[in-house]
Amino acid sequence: MHARRAVDPAGIGVLTDRGPAYHADGYHQAPGPKSLLTLHGAEHMLGGITGYDTVETTDEDPERVAVIQRMTWAFLHDAFTSDGSAWAAATSAFANLPTIGQLESK
Repeated sequence: MHARRAVDPAGIGVLTDRGPAYHADGYHQAPGPKSLLTLHGAEHMLGGITGYDTVETTDEDPERVAVIQRMTWAFLHDAFTSDGSAWAAATSAFANLPTIGQLESK
């Protein structure tokens, strides 16, 4: 499959015209255990190549930025250490924030 270059309404270059669902393909199509964190109203994109002169985020909501920081740290901590408690604690805390987003795991 080839991604077509498109431009979103804000004029920021993107690599596909499939919309936000494109970013969840790895979660839905790849085998193995994984989690998908979706934040309502967020403008973040972690990883990948977005395009020349693009901005990774224009989102300045301090709560969302803090959630992304904490969830990313917990995930990486558990992935690279023998202590597997950080992700469980982070997902438990995130469950108390239903208005900010959702976390799916399989």
